[in-house]
Amino acid sequence: MRTEDLLVRIAADPPQPPLRPGRMLAQTAAAMAGCCLLFLAVMGTRDGLGTALSQPLVAVKSLLPLLVCLACLPAALHGARPEARPARPWVPLALAGAAGALWLASYALRPPGARFADVSVPAVAECLGFILALAALPLSLAIALLRRGAPTRPRAAGALAGLAVAAGVAAGYSLYCTQDNPLFYLTWYGAAIGLAAAVGALAGDRWLRW
Repeated sequence: MRTEDLLVRIAADPPQPPLRPGRMLAQTAAAMAGCCLLFLAVMGTRDGLGTALSQPLVAVKSLLPLLVCLACLPAALHGARPEARPARPWVPLALAGAAGALWLASYALRPPGARFADVSVPAVAECLGFILALAALPLSLAIALLRRGAPTRPRAAGALAGLAVAAGVAAGYSLYCTQDNPLFYLTWYGAAIGLAAAVGALAGDRWLRW
């Protein structure tokens, strides 16, 4: 293609709106909140939610994924700018370390018969299925928003988006979930969040390259 033809094509393209990470963040957060609110409106919250949340180990079930979401979502969307600095992993790594420490402490302190007594195929399938289903729409939106930019690390951007979105909806799902054993929720919430991060990485590799 001649240079003159290329310039004509570029001039004919409609101008792209400027990237606004704050607006992208608000749109993705609204999608997460909407999905969680719809889910809770249909399924309801657990009985005695306020009393349950007054217990530290139950509060952690909601607080830990929420903090992961708050740490990772801005980093993922900020990465849509090609000049953006790489996201610093210290906060997510610290939260992962705290989760691992809680898992080990719960394993050590619980009697052997009580460690995995509440693990069953229906319980695991419900946990994984609901979190992944709730994450599907917000993650699709996050990938679509990231496509407006030019991430220099598309796989990492997609993985961060999947991690953040799944953690956010897991925090909402936790208001319905009655599985309060840290060995259960750290394992299976973590598995669902990890699967969403893997899906996000694959989506980033497919749709965010330029």
